[in-house]
Amino acid sequence: MSRFVSILLVFLIGAVTVVRGQVPSNVLEGTWRLVEQQEVYPDTVMVTENVPSSIKVLNSTHFAWGYQTADGEDALSGGGRYSLIGDSLYTEHIQWHTSPVLVGMDIHFHARVVGDSLWYHTGIFPSGYRLEEVWRRVEPAPRLTHYKH
Repeated sequence: MSRFVSILLVFLIGAVTVVRGQVPSNVLEGTWRLVEQQEVYPDTVMVTENVPSSIKVLNSTHFAWGYQTADGEDALSGGGRYSLIGDSLYTEHIQWHTSPVLVGMDIHFHARVVGDSLWYHTGIFPSGYRLEEVWRRVEPAPRLTHYKH
C-alpha cells in the first residue's frame, strides 16, 4: 500500500506542477496587440494614426515584439528578458532588435493594466522621446470541444 501512496503522491505533485506552469506568473504574461501609440518629443507629439499590426508576447521571463507594415515594406522586431516589479514598473532588457543601437539597453516603463484586457505603458527612450502605448490582450483561440466527421 505504501508504494501505491508514494506513486500517487508523485503523480499529484507532478500534476500540480503542470497546472501551476499554465497559470500566468504576472498580469502581463500573454499575447498583446498594439492599438494606440504616440511619441512625445520636447517640441512635438507624433500620434500613429494607422497603428501597424504589432504583436508583443510575454512569458514569465522574456518578451518578443514585432510588426510588419501592411505593404510589407518594413518589418521590425525585438526581444529579450523583462522584469516587472509590483504591477507597475516594467523594464525591457533588450537582447536583440532590428535597430542594433537598442541592443543591450534597458528601457523602463510605467505599466498599468485595466481589467484584464488593456495594458497602458509609458517609457522614456535613450534618444529622449517618451513612448506611450496601449496594448489589448489577444484572446486565446477557442478550444475545439468535439470533432464531427
